[in-house]
Amino acid sequence: MYTIESFCKSIWGISFSKVSQCVNKEEYKEFTIPKKNGTRTINCLPPDSQLADIQKKLLVGFLDKQTLPVCVKGFRKGESYKTYLLPHINSVYYFRTDLKNFFPSVSENKIKETLSELIVCDSEVDKNKLLDLVTDIVTLNGTLPQGACTSPSVSNLVMARLDQRILKYCQVFDIRYTRYADDLLFSSQSFDFQRKRWFLKKIKYILRTHQFEVNYSKNNYGTNQLALNGYVLSNTGLRLSRNRLSDIRHVCSFVNSNYPLLNSLGAEAFLIKANQMTLKYRDLRLYPFQSVFQLSQYLCGYRAFLISFIDPYNSILPFQKDLCQLIRRIEMQITRLA
Repeated sequence: MYTIESFCKSIWGISFSKVSQCVNKEEYKEFTIPKKNGTRTINCLPPDSQLADIQKKLLVGFLDKQTLPVCVKGFRKGESYKTYLLPHINSVYYFRTDLKNFFPSVSENKIKETLSELIVCDSEVDKNKLLDLVTDIVTLNGTLPQGACTSPSVSNLVMARLDQRILKYCQVFDIRYTRYADDLLFSSQSFDFQRKRWFLKKIKYILRTHQFEVNYSKNNYGTNQLALNGYVLSNTGLRLSRNRLSDIRHVCSFVNSNYPLLNSLGAEAFLIKANQMTLKYRDLRLYPFQSVFQLSQYLCGYRAFLISFIDPYNSILPFQKDLCQLIRRIEMQITRLA
């Protein structure tokens, strides 16, 4: 049980009044990034800003210490997009949907309602002041800003009760459920989601009780396999899609052929040519490449993903040999970009 000062001292090492003085929303910088249909607004803080420091300490000292349902796979230590997909291997029927305007849908009221169950104070006055303070720290213009380091963790906490309700409902029908941020994934050995559309109606109802809406344009059904963000989830395993593998090989070939251009003409000329590549799968967060470092990170990310599939106890399997060869090829190009 906290007092208002003990909470502030334990999280930030300073008094309540000094923490309050650090909450300056004018430190946010706004910019847009492209997405498939239009643009996405990002609001982020300079790393050296006081509010950014306050948010980081709140994240490490409090938000990330809270317990979450097992189905939550995004923005958690030890979890990843891969662990979001793995529980669904060996299923027959698949259904994926996502939430419309996820972060903007997380309002101040939802955050306070969630935090009120986590922050226990010896007086209602202290509790209300702390709820106001913490909510003020993590919000911008009344909702979660996309770009703040605390937003993913706060969204997980707000969604926790919904996740539990969905989990319990799915268990009745032997359906597997995982969530990665605003992506909801369901699978089953026997439950055909496409034929039994009433299942989606129930999920919609559960979400609407907390003012979340399904993004119908992202609904995706599959039988025996499902393609998601360049990965293929199936009843036999998880792999990168042919398009994604083709893109990785294409980028490796480009770097191999053109890295002398980087040394002779510089990064700008190299990037102009790099962004003329025709990639089958374009992750708009990384492409077009804004820097040589971003291109290197693109390759580093896929190297890490491919390494996660290597099984040291089955190294003689043919597909593992192919993976090892591709990993070595990626590493060679990363070295050239260093």
